[in-house]
Amino acid sequence: MLHGPVDRKAPRERIQLDAGSWVDVVRGFASDTERTFEWLLRSARWRQNRMIRGGRKVDDPRLDGMLTREQAESEPTLRFTRLVLDARYRVRLMGPALVHYRSGRDSMGLHRDDEMRWLDQTVIAGLAFGATRPFVLQSVRSKERHELLLAGGDLYVMGGRCQADWLHGVPKLEQCGPKISAVWRWTSRRGPPTTPYRERVGN
Repeated sequence: MLHGPVDRKAPRERIQLDAGSWVDVVRGFASDTERTFEWLLRSARWRQNRMIRGGRKVDDPRLDGMLTREQAESEPTLRFTRLVLDARYRVRLMGPALVHYRSGRDSMGLHRDDEMRWLDQTVIAGLAFGATRPFVLQSVRSKERHELLLAGGDLYVMGGRCQADWLHGVPKLEQCGPKISAVWRWTSRRGPPTTPYRERVGN
Protein backbone atom coordinates (compact mmCIF):
# COMPACT_ATOMS: atom_id res chain seq x y z
CA MET A 1 0.00 0.00 0.00
CA LEU A 2 1.39 3.36 -1.01
CA HIS A 3 1.75 5.95 1.74
CA GLY A 4 2.55 9.02 -0.31
CA PRO A 5 5.57 8.16 -2.50
CA VAL A 6 6.58 5.18 -0.30
CA ASP A 7 5.19 1.66 -0.04
CA ARG A 8 4.69 0.94 3.65
CA LYS A 9 3.57 -2.62 2.83
CA ALA A 10 6.69 -3.51 0.82
CA PRO A 11 8.19 -6.80 2.09
CA ARG A 12 10.74 -6.40 4.86
CA GLU A 13 13.63 -8.88 5.16
CA ARG A 14 15.31 -9.09 8.56
CA ILE A 15 18.91 -10.33 8.74
CA GLN A 16 19.77 -11.39 12.29
CA LEU A 17 23.47 -10.54 12.46
CA ASP A 18 23.90 -12.01 15.95
CA ALA A 19 21.89 -12.35 19.16
CA GLY A 20 21.70 -8.60 19.72
CA SER A 21 22.11 -7.01 16.26
CA TRP A 22 19.95 -6.97 13.15
CA VAL A 23 19.41 -5.19 9.86
CA ASP A 24 16.13 -4.86 7.95
CA VAL A 25 16.07 -4.41 4.16
CA VAL A 26 13.02 -3.18 2.24
CA ARG A 27 13.45 -3.34 -1.54
CA GLY A 28 11.59 -0.76 -3.61
CA PHE A 29 10.34 1.13 -0.57
CA ALA A 30 10.33 4.54 -2.29
CA SER A 31 9.20 5.53 -5.78
CA ASP A 32 10.02 8.58 -7.90
CA THR A 33 13.57 8.46 -6.54
CA GLU A 34 15.17 10.16 -9.56
CA ARG A 35 13.14 13.30 -8.91
CA THR A 36 14.07 13.23 -5.21
CA PHE A 37 17.74 12.68 -6.08
CA GLU A 38 17.79 15.80 -8.26
CA TRP A 39 15.93 17.80 -5.62
CA LEU A 40 18.47 16.79 -2.96
CA LEU A 41 21.37 17.78 -5.21
CA ARG A 42 19.88 21.25 -5.68
CA SER A 43 18.46 21.87 -2.23
CA ALA A 44 20.94 20.49 0.32
CA ARG A 45 23.89 22.41 1.70
CA TRP A 46 26.84 20.18 0.78
CA ARG A 47 30.26 20.25 2.41
CA GLN A 48 33.46 18.19 2.40
CA ASN A 49 34.60 17.23 5.89
CA ARG A 50 38.11 16.24 6.93
CA MET A 51 39.37 12.93 8.32
CA ILE A 52 42.61 11.57 9.80
CA ARG A 53 44.58 9.19 7.59
CA GLY A 54 48.21 8.25 8.12
CA GLY A 55 48.51 10.82 10.89
CA ARG A 56 47.36 13.77 8.78
CA LYS A 57 44.07 15.40 7.85
CA VAL A 58 42.70 14.69 4.38
CA ASP A 59 39.37 15.32 2.66
CA ASP A 60 36.58 12.83 3.30
CA PRO A 61 36.05 10.80 0.09
CA ARG A 62 32.38 11.87 -0.06
CA LEU A 63 30.20 14.90 0.64
CA ASP A 64 27.95 15.42 3.65
CA GLY A 65 24.73 17.38 3.29
CA MET A 66 22.18 19.12 5.48
CA LEU A 67 18.58 20.22 4.97
CA THR A 68 16.58 22.59 7.13
CA ARG A 69 13.70 21.04 9.05
CA GLU A 70 11.29 22.87 6.76
CA GLN A 71 12.98 21.46 3.66
CA ALA A 72 12.93 17.90 4.99
CA GLU A 73 9.26 18.13 5.95
CA SER A 74 8.29 19.67 2.60
CA GLU A 75 9.80 16.86 0.52
CA PRO A 76 7.19 14.06 0.33
CA THR A 77 9.53 11.06 0.13
CA LEU A 78 11.58 12.18 3.13
CA ARG A 79 8.54 13.15 5.20
CA PHE A 80 6.62 9.93 4.60
CA THR A 81 9.74 7.82 5.16
CA ARG A 82 10.22 9.37 8.59
CA LEU A 83 6.56 8.85 9.47
CA VAL A 84 6.68 5.18 8.48
CA LEU A 85 9.95 4.59 10.35
CA ASP A 86 8.73 6.30 13.53
CA ALA A 87 5.56 4.19 13.54
CA ARG A 88 7.22 0.90 12.63
CA TYR A 89 10.10 1.09 15.13
CA ARG A 90 8.23 3.12 17.77
CA VAL A 91 10.98 5.68 18.22
CA ARG A 92 11.47 9.31 17.16
CA LEU A 93 14.29 9.34 14.63
CA MET A 94 16.38 12.44 14.01
CA GLY A 95 17.38 13.54 10.54
CA PRO A 96 17.82 13.10 7.76
CA ALA A 97 21.53 13.62 7.36
CA LEU A 98 22.71 13.26 3.76
CA VAL A 99 25.73 11.57 2.20
CA HIS A 100 26.67 12.06 -1.48
CA TYR A 101 28.94 9.56 -3.24
CA ARG A 102 29.74 11.44 -6.43
CA SER A 103 31.23 8.43 -8.26
CA GLY A 104 32.71 5.02 -7.55
CA ARG A 105 35.86 6.75 -6.27
CA ASP A 106 33.92 8.14 -3.31
CA SER A 107 33.58 5.68 -0.44
CA MET A 108 33.38 5.21 3.31
CA GLY A 109 35.61 2.80 5.22
CA LEU A 110 34.30 0.44 7.87
CA HIS A 111 33.17 2.42 10.91
CA ARG A 112 30.58 2.86 13.64
CA ASP A 113 28.22 5.83 13.83
CA ASP A 114 29.83 6.69 17.16
CA GLU A 115 28.87 10.36 17.03
CA MET A 116 25.64 9.17 18.69
CA ARG A 117 27.82 8.26 21.73
CA TRP A 118 25.37 5.71 23.22
CA LEU A 119 25.60 2.60 21.04
CA ASP A 120 24.02 -0.19 23.14
CA GLN A 121 20.56 0.26 21.59
CA THR A 122 20.20 2.28 18.39
CA VAL A 123 18.16 2.50 15.21
CA ILE A 124 19.78 3.87 12.04
CA ALA A 125 17.79 3.95 8.81
CA GLY A 126 19.08 4.80 5.35
CA LEU A 127 17.16 5.41 2.12
CA ALA A 128 19.13 5.10 -1.12
CA PHE A 129 18.82 7.37 -4.16
CA GLY A 130 20.77 6.97 -7.40
CA ALA A 131 23.23 4.26 -8.39
CA THR A 132 23.25 0.74 -6.94
CA ARG A 133 26.17 0.22 -4.55
CA PRO A 134 27.25 -2.41 -2.02
CA PHE A 135 26.77 -1.73 1.69
CA VAL A 136 29.07 -3.87 3.84
CA LEU A 137 28.64 -4.93 7.47
CA GLN A 138 31.47 -6.61 9.41
CA SER A 139 31.49 -8.05 12.92
CA VAL A 140 33.99 -6.38 15.27
CA ARG A 141 34.78 -9.70 16.96
CA SER A 142 34.51 -12.49 14.37
CA LYS A 143 35.09 -10.42 11.17
CA GLU A 144 32.02 -12.09 9.65
CA ARG A 145 30.82 -10.00 6.68
CA HIS A 146 27.52 -9.32 4.97
CA GLU A 147 27.18 -7.36 1.72
CA LEU A 148 23.91 -5.76 0.66
CA LEU A 149 23.39 -4.30 -2.82
CA LEU A 150 21.20 -1.23 -2.34
CA ALA A 151 19.46 0.31 -5.35
CA GLY A 152 17.60 3.61 -5.58
CA GLY A 153 14.46 3.37 -3.46
CA ASP A 154 15.79 0.62 -1.17
CA LEU A 155 15.60 1.15 2.59
CA TYR A 156 17.83 -0.42 5.24
CA VAL A 157 17.55 -0.20 9.02
CA MET A 158 20.29 -1.25 11.47
CA GLY A 159 19.15 -1.93 15.01
CA GLY A 160 19.90 -3.36 18.43
CA ARG A 161 23.62 -3.46 19.22
CA CYS A 162 24.61 -3.11 15.56
CA GLN A 163 26.64 0.07 16.16
CA ALA A 164 28.41 -1.42 19.19
CA ASP A 165 29.28 -4.82 17.70
CA TRP A 166 29.37 -4.29 13.93
CA LEU A 167 31.07 -1.93 11.48
CA HIS A 168 29.57 -0.76 8.19
CA GLY A 169 30.92 0.95 5.09
CA VAL A 170 30.60 1.67 1.36
CA PRO A 171 33.60 0.38 -0.67
CA LYS A 172 35.07 1.98 -3.78
CA LEU A 173 33.98 0.81 -7.23
CA GLU A 174 35.79 1.14 -10.55
CA GLN A 175 32.74 2.48 -12.35
CA CYS A 176 29.60 3.77 -10.69
CA GLY A 177 27.19 6.65 -10.99
CA PRO A 178 26.36 9.09 -8.20
CA LYS A 179 24.42 8.03 -5.12
CA ILE A 180 22.83 9.87 -2.19
CA SER A 181 21.83 8.29 1.11
CA ALA A 182 19.38 9.94 3.49
CA VAL A 183 20.02 8.72 7.05
CA TRP A 184 17.86 8.93 10.19
CA ARG A 185 19.18 8.02 13.66
CA TRP A 186 17.92 7.24 17.16
CA THR A 187 19.71 6.15 20.33
CA SER A 188 18.23 4.96 23.61
CA ARG A 189 21.10 6.66 25.49
CA ARG A 190 21.62 3.41 27.42
CA GLY A 191 24.98 2.07 28.54
CA PRO A 192 28.32 3.86 28.76
CA PRO A 193 28.84 6.70 26.27
CA THR A 194 31.68 6.47 23.76
CA THR A 195 33.95 9.26 22.57
CA PRO A 196 33.45 9.82 18.81
CA TYR A 197 36.50 8.98 16.71
CA ARG A 198 36.74 12.51 15.31
CA GLU A 199 37.05 13.86 18.86
CA ARG A 200 39.63 11.25 19.87
CA VAL A 201 41.95 12.30 17.03
CA GLY A 202 41.26 16.00 17.52
CA ASN A 203 39.43 16.62 14.25
